[in-house]
Amino acid sequence: MGYRFYTTSQSAWKGMLSAIANAKKSIYLEMYIFQGDTEGYDFLSVLKKKADEGVSIILILDSFGSAGLSSSAIRNLRLAGVEVLFFSHWFRRLHRKILIIDERTVFLGGVNIGGMYALWKDMQVRVTGKRLLASSLRSFARVYEECGGKNAAILSRLGKEPLLKKTKTWFIEHGIGGKWLQIREHYEEHIGKAERSITLVTPYFFPRRWLIARLHEAILRGVLVEIIIPQHTDQGWLMDRINYFQLAFFTKLGAFCFLSLEMNHSKILLIDDRVGMVGSGNLDPLSFGWNAEAGVFFDRAAMIRDLRKILEEWKSDALSFTTEMFQSHWHDVFLAFLRRLF
Repeated sequence: MGYRFYTTSQSAWKGMLSAIANAKKSIYLEMYIFQGDTEGYDFLSVLKKKADEGVSIILILDSFGSAGLSSSAIRNLRLAGVEVLFFSHWFRRLHRKILIIDERTVFLGGVNIGGMYALWKDMQVRVTGKRLLASSLRSFARVYEECGGKNAAILSRLGKEPLLKKTKTWFIEHGIGGKWLQIREHYEEHIGKAERSITLVTPYFFPRRWLIARLHEAILRGVLVEIIIPQHTDQGWLMDRINYFQLAFFTKLGAFCFLSLEMNHSKILLIDDRVGMVGSGNLDPLSFGWNAEAGVFFDRAAMIRDLRKILEEWKSDALSFTTEMFQSHWHDVFLAFLRRLF
């Protein structure tokens, strides 16, 4: 099984475009935000070129997240033979970021495709492996069916899940095909078993009560809990306030928190340098609630070592958070209420 981590939006785009350009049979792309304005990384042109070559291409986009993609761009893709579908629900978002090439390679993580994200740190992983690909394709087929897709070859991937055998990487999902607890169950299981360390990376930190409880229990067991978030997010003052409010709370509980000087959009979990996760879900009520999410858990030693090295580099470049960085105000009572509510 091969793999590669990408730690910035641009490095991930480069890897994804290279894989798309070398595709021989099929390209399946699921994306929350696809804007078509990534200067120097022309996904639209490359996709149209591959469609002209006869490669089967399916593009599934979230109707809200990708609302900025022009109607002319969509029309040109469809005229070239690309099947473009939209995931459209009032309260649910297709927050997944998945690229499957020739049913042999899958990219998973948090990387969107849009010009405003060009300078961001982010995490995407490219993985090969039969069992992981089979699960990824089955999940893609579920989304495809829900969005109205009719391609029989894709729909043939639907069906009963095979019994999982021992594997070093496994696909996880949330909010698709009736799976609403899978990611939560993995978080609870592995955090509950942690003996030495837990490292979390998220851009938006508003954990639900069950996650707060599991992390607090780990701290009480003597487990080192580390949390990395951006110093400033792309969502403005309110999200920054929520992030700092939560970090102050966890710092008082005994966690060690870090502020990335650059916007870091990664979603990562690492337990005891034994098991890791890279995915699309934030540590907030939306990702553990209504949104459709996906990721990959792994316990392959080489992947764990590489991920730990990346996290140590990010920590060394970050500020250590202290409670003095957060000055409470009267309106924080509403944040405290929301924390208890969720």
